[in-house]
Amino acid sequence: MEKDSVLAGRRALVLRDPARAADTVAALASRGASASVCRLIDFELPVGTQGLDDSLRMLLAGGFDWLVLTSVNTVRALGLRAVALDLDLEIPATTRVAVVGEATARALTELGAPIAFMPVHDHSARGMLAEWDELNGRDASGTGTPGTQTVFMPQADIASATLREGFAARGWHVRIEVAYNTVRAPADPDRALRRAAGTGAGLPDPLLRADTLMLAPAQLPAAMPGLHAVFFSSPSTVDAFLAAVPEPAADLGLVAIGDSTAARLRTAGHPPTAIARFPTPEGMVSAWEDSRRAAPHAPT
Repeated sequence: MEKDSVLAGRRALVLRDPARAADTVAALASRGASASVCRLIDFELPVGTQGLDDSLRMLLAGGFDWLVLTSVNTVRALGLRAVALDLDLEIPATTRVAVVGEATARALTELGAPIAFMPVHDHSARGMLAEWDELNGRDASGTGTPGTQTVFMPQADIASATLREGFAARGWHVRIEVAYNTVRAPADPDRALRRAAGTGAGLPDPLLRADTLMLAPAQLPAAMPGLHAVFFSSPSTVDAFLAAVPEPAADLGLVAIGDSTAARLRTAGHPPTAIARFPTPEGMVSAWEDSRRAAPHAPT
């Protein structure tokens, strides 16, 4: 634990599924802070999966040059559909895989699939476009001639158009399918992505620290006086939180994982206290810590 951390003794609310919150909780603990965890949003397969299923079959038959994955949830969704269709989720050697960040990379590693590309500096759609030389048609060594590539990109129903527009601008042929829907928790049990845990299609649920407080959405209003900050991991978590707590205290730290989440906070009339430089648990905790160091006498 960092002895001089300005976060020591403070508590942050992490708006994530407990299965995804452990890294954030650990990063907070390394600064002497504790966490409360509340799952406000959940994820489920779409009602109709025909397009997703057809693309999955095409992927497994080697029909795409690239598979682009921007979240662990897309891996879980593909895993669930593969099981339902009695298919082995083995990415062909001829298909290169691009992932947005380390968590998605770990999920792919569990499947035995090698990672051809992951942004080094900015684990976001914007970072992928900025760093991905292959978007210009070059191979991993930077050589080769530009050419049209075929891409399969399963994504959330509320995913931004950043990558889609980036691919289109470079003349690549992209097949986009909704792999999962973002809904208020809990998801429909028959379509919930959390069923993927333990099937080989996702990651096992990690253990949280003993001092972590688990909150139900209905408990949030009463719990707010004991919290010093809220960590928002997506625009949808902003919407769900403000539905439960319409008027958060003015001295509450609001930490956004990235620009789109920060923009949603501003639109709602609650400017973020801090924005993570990198969309990771460590990035969010560091952003909160930096904001506290910049204003050490602030009540947040």
